[in-house]
Amino acid sequence: MDFRVTRSLLVSATPDGRLAAEKKILAAHFPQFTLSTRTDAFAVARGQLETFTGRKYRVEITADSSYPHSLPEIHPVGWTLRPNPHIIRGGLCVMRANQWASFMSVAFLVAKSALWLNKYEVFLDKGIWPGPEQHEHGPIYKVRKWWHEL
Repeated sequence: MDFRVTRSLLVSATPDGRLAAEKKILAAHFPQFTLSTRTDAFAVARGQLETFTGRKYRVEITADSSYPHSLPEIHPVGWTLRPNPHIIRGGLCVMRANQWASFMSVAFLVAKSALWLNKYEVFLDKGIWPGPEQHEHGPIYKVRKWWHEL
């Protein structure tokens, strides 16, 4: 599946202007999110996303001190993540670490989180993760997924 990422979700700022550029991009695309600094991280974004079912989920994206050279972590805030095939370190697995590039922004991860949460809603309803996946599952899951994609 091919998809396009709008250029406005990408960062081209110098390292010393990165935080200001990130805040500007986040405010333009997701005004319900805030981006702040923290002593134990480069920055933390917090906000709420709404799925197609109308459910609202608060998430926190933590960019550690190695940011933008490493993929930030995305965790639920005020809700419990139910077991599913796309969890990493107790949070949302929106992409593989080796797919991350330093020109991607926190706002890009908010957009990926919105997609993830909508797929999560389908998983809660049907027990399968919609769309293509990047890793293998067991035979029972494969049959269930095949059945639902007929």
